[in-house]
Amino acid sequence: MASPMPPDQERNDIEVGALIDDKPLGGYQYLVLALVGMAIVMDGLDNRLLPLAIPPLLAEWGVGREAFALPTSLGLAGMVIGTTLGGMLGDRIGRRATIIGSVLFFGVVTTINAFINDMTSLIAVRFLAGLGLGGLMPSAASMFAEITPARRRTLAVTVGMVCVPIGGVLSGILGALVLPTMGWRALFAIGGVLAVAIALALFATLPESPRFLARSGKGRDQERLRNTLRRMGAEPPPGQIVDRVEAAAAETAAFGNLFGKRFVVDTLGLWGAFFFVLMVLYMESQWMPTILTDNGYSIEVASIASSCLAFGGMFASVFGVYALTRLGSRVALIGMAAGAILLTLGLTQFPMNPAVSAVPLLILLTFVGFLVGGLQIMIYPVATHVYPTSLRSTGIGWAVGVGRIGSVISPFVATAALAAGGYRLFFLAMAIGMGCVLASLWAIRRHVPKNG
Repeated sequence: MASPMPPDQERNDIEVGALIDDKPLGGYQYLVLALVGMAIVMDGLDNRLLPLAIPPLLAEWGVGREAFALPTSLGLAGMVIGTTLGGMLGDRIGRRATIIGSVLFFGVVTTINAFINDMTSLIAVRFLAGLGLGGLMPSAASMFAEITPARRRTLAVTVGMVCVPIGGVLSGILGALVLPTMGWRALFAIGGVLAVAIALALFATLPESPRFLARSGKGRDQERLRNTLRRMGAEPPPGQIVDRVEAAAAETAAFGNLFGKRFVVDTLGLWGAFFFVLMVLYMESQWMPTILTDNGYSIEVASIASSCLAFGGMFASVFGVYALTRLGSRVALIGMAAGAILLTLGLTQFPMNPAVSAVPLLILLTFVGFLVGGLQIMIYPVATHVYPTSLRSTGIGWAVGVGRIGSVISPFVATAALAAGGYRLFFLAMAIGMGCVLASLWAIRRHVPKNG
């Protein structure tokens, strides 16, 4: 971070926030948001490929569904490590390099997944893919927050995070089209190659976050910052461009600062909210296709159900933007958590019967995706609101990283519930998890305010 300037030079400083916040969103900013959004879409798509491949793999490899708990869990463990490392890297080497490296890495590894032939290889490949999948999100969320005017930050982050379920929707459609005709290997090959292509496009076009560059103070970074601001429609006057507004609340990007007096309660609340919402989210997204095929539904119905869960979360972004700005995140998120508890409890009594139309079940699962997937998306704006620029990527990285631990245990919670009480106990476990989400959200102090 740049050292303080002498008093006679301070008048030449230009506040980067004023240059960004005083301008409307322009075409270049929309381009950057679209580029990062494509990366997040691929994260959501590639992350849901294994659940879709499990039913045909059960038949081809002659193993039971419990055998997939370990590769699923270790893939999610890779995401824990990737998220925490990716968050810290984003605050040290930049948002741009971390985003591009993450997408390229998980794209290559997902492509390799198409050529494996045994469970040991699957475990290794899914763990490695998890590193890249996890590393993307903290820097992506920070980029969405830092490239947009402050008044549009909540909107930008919420819309950005909805790209995750968009990827999930596309994965379900891809599975329904590819699995019956081309098989599971083609599914991974297509997903991996698409991610690599997007990584190359990002390398050619994605700029660095202007707020991150403003923290540096280096001459080269100042020139890069000026070029980016010009493309955004802001012509900076001569002088040093700084980020003094958020620097006033700055903390070094160190783990210990997350537990300083200013942040400890919010940090713990965010950790709990991400932990339990991701546990529940991965229970539904990773195991719903298997639950449905086990109860007699076809692979096409199971793939469409996966898309319905993701579509519900995607649609929640429309409600989420409205709710966060009009109600504030405390009221909106706690209300959604309460609704998710009631709905999952209701699903414990739903009859799984493939002999009748699957439409009512698909509708209910869409609402589950709306509440659970929507919550997962809408917690990100809260996290970007809690931490200043200097600590934002690290704070988000650790919050989502701890949340990924919830996703790591989700396969074992899911398989234990299914073995002990079938899908009814499975949905009851989801309801309990959502109760813990509600309590964690209640504890957070720095919620996004109304009209924030």
